[in-house]
Amino acid sequence: MNKILAVVKFNDGEAYVLRDEVKLEYQKYNGIIIGTDGYFLKCYYERPPIPPSNKNWSGWQAFGGRRFDIHLIDGSIEHCYGQWWDGIGNNCMNIIGDEIVNIVAENIDNLKNCYVFRGYQGIKKNIEKLRKAYTGEIYDYWEYCKNLKALEQK
Repeated sequence: MNKILAVVKFNDGEAYVLRDEVKLEYQKYNGIIIGTDGYFLKCYYERPPIPPSNKNWSGWQAFGGRRFDIHLIDGSIEHCYGQWWDGIGNNCMNIIGDEIVNIVAENIDNLKNCYVFRGYQGIKKNIEKLRKAYTGEIYDYWEYCKNLKALEQK
């Protein structure tokens, strides 16, 4: 189980500094791929191919057509080339069966290299448990950045 090492003020909410990198396990459903570690989520939905008459329209591809692979828990690999779009839809929420919330988080090692948090979705009740376990200080955004730089110099 991951652990929150620090909480940082982030816009009107909070960002979580995590001990470990978020590692999602992906499963494919009918037209949906869901990755979760029990806390954090990533959902993709498949967009049908465009008609042959529109093949010259370049804006139809997710992620600008960037190619990447999603390794599924059944051992198969989903080769993505613009057909899978990032987003939480009703089908994803029905499969998860719990309320989903938006989260801002990153693991401490990645933040030391580049002070940028990522956006995630999460299973609300599990994220609330993770957050409740953290009882430390809530840092201002740039204050925590300075703390990280001080840690690197030690």
